[in-house]
Amino acid sequence: MFKVKCFLLVALLFVCSQNDASAWPSRRSNNTVSNYSSYSGGDTSTAQGVAEIQARRGSVAHFGGNRGYEGCGSGSTPEAALANCCYSRSGMTVVDMGTAYGHGRWFACKRYR
Repeated sequence: MFKVKCFLLVALLFVCSQNDASAWPSRRSNNTVSNYSSYSGGDTSTAQGVAEIQARRGSVAHFGGNRGYEGCGSGSTPEAALANCCYSRSGMTVVDMGTAYGHGRWFACKRYR
């Protein structure tokens, strides 16, 4: 069920980006990854910052701000939220992670190499 929800979220983001590309932030021209703080309403330079944005908004979402893969998830405990992050069972090396509580549940972000 979680994989289906992730797929639907990605599909929805794709459709939205096709309908109004001007609403999405763009990357800097010098190939560095932008910190989408003005778009996301918080600091995306760390996994903890992304987890806090998710908790404040009450929804699981990816905000970028790093060069590698990013997995996000939620659960009833911090451990469950981390386990529910995308790519958790991939075997990739976790380089940063964070959790935050909001809207009655825990939100998490993991960043991978």
